[in-house]
Amino acid sequence: MPVSKVYFSIPPVNDLSVSENGGSITGGFSSAKGNGNIRFQISAQDRLLDTSDMYLTGRICHVKSDGSPLIVPAGTSKANYNLQNGQLMTAVANQNISNWGGVSNMVKRVIVQSKKTSVNISENRNYPMYVNTRAAWTHSKDDFLVSPLIRTSASGTYANDLNRKSATMASAGAMGNVSTLTDLHYGHPFSFRLETALLDNVKEVHLGNDFMGGLVINLELAQENGFYYNRFRDMGTNQTTANVDGSYYIVKDLKLTGRLAIPTPQDIQNYNSQMLLGSRFNLINDITSSVNSNKYTPNVSSVRGIVNLYLDQNQENNRTLSQSTFRVPLGLREYTQQKQNTRTPQDYVIEVQPNLLATSDEAGNVINPSTAGKKASYQGDAEVRNLFQRAVLNGEVAGKTACSLELENEVINEEYEVRGIITQDNGVGLNTKANAMGIGIDYTFHMGETSDFRQRDYDILVKSGVASGNTNLPTSRRDENEVVQSYIKNTSAFDSKTLMMSQ
Repeated sequence: MPVSKVYFSIPPVNDLSVSENGGSITGGFSSAKGNGNIRFQISAQDRLLDTSDMYLTGRICHVKSDGSPLIVPAGTSKANYNLQNGQLMTAVANQNISNWGGVSNMVKRVIVQSKKTSVNISENRNYPMYVNTRAAWTHSKDDFLVSPLIRTSASGTYANDLNRKSATMASAGAMGNVSTLTDLHYGHPFSFRLETALLDNVKEVHLGNDFMGGLVINLELAQENGFYYNRFRDMGTNQTTANVDGSYYIVKDLKLTGRLAIPTPQDIQNYNSQMLLGSRFNLINDITSSVNSNKYTPNVSSVRGIVNLYLDQNQENNRTLSQSTFRVPLGLREYTQQKQNTRTPQDYVIEVQPNLLATSDEAGNVINPSTAGKKASYQGDAEVRNLFQRAVLNGEVAGKTACSLELENEVINEEYEVRGIITQDNGVGLNTKANAMGIGIDYTFHMGETSDFRQRDYDILVKSGVASGNTNLPTSRRDENEVVQSYIKNTSAFDSKTLMMSQ
């Protein structure tokens, strides 16, 4: 066993300081105005990296299009955030960040390399979506008032109340110990782990020249229109003080922190360079009709599960909608998942009964989900929810979750909201209600099992109301195609001496 551990805190090798220019912040890392790529290097040394205790820390500043901080003006009251806001709505009430990931959603892609080679060891694209979903299914509603909030400013189901603090700034002069915008303590602090296979692993990584030879971590920042979202889908043309178009974020004072274990000579001699990793990678497809089939060939040997997350096509990089709400395909009626054209492990069709396309109940009574009080009761997705959470949690049923039926009902209600007689002084379609649902399949059975997909196809047939124009469905979504991000969760073997990853 290592006899001691030493703490480290390293800045990016391409670090950029911030400066103040006429009340605006310039410099730092930013996908809009600055460097959108961050690069960390950990040098080669005969020490072991404990990745389970490694965090990305720093401060984030939310600024307007001219670089000046988005400050809560004096006299702002709770009325500015209440109901549909009316003419009281302000820019600070309008801007929001991800319910489930908070500021961690600034990381769009994570690439890990050995310092002695330029070959990618691992790459996680569209990093936030799966991480957000897992956070929603492993934390209760009230958990987001405690630990996740202080690390990433994620507010979960409380986004409607808490985002007024997490996505805006205070005036530098208003804080006694902070007098300038360049002060070390100006900005929202954050701290979170990078949840990728190699960087969030129980086995320590040897950094010596005979092994990893040091580590290079590259982070690509997300575009600001995918990072932020407006409070309402339809803000209203008379909300003259609520516009936040062009606002962006600046990341500063970045550090990669953690601990290095100092091994004994015996530890080095006994170190096993091979390790098993809980990996994942994502594949992209779309749904363009009410009957749709997607087929993939993952070509990996040990698949633990597949998590399919759906976004409307107009959701991506669109500030008027939240990119952090994931729902089953609109008007889902049924689906099947197959391996090599055989239904497995569920050898039957998964049906949603009733569903949002239904026009009558089992007794023949006329129904209309669009006018129902409890709209979630017209989406009989109990089995869909059960199978999805098992796919996310490696065969387990969630011990606690923020993804309640109450939340699902709130999300569906907001989807059905239309302007109608609501005046242009008010917003319509509250975006702060966000779900974290999808379609999934688990191959572990909570017993560590896997399924071999080398030269084998996975396909999913979905029957729904996507792009159907069906009048039973929300006007805001019923004509939209959907994008599906399929996360293939697999077990991979990595050798830190040869730098070979076996999938």
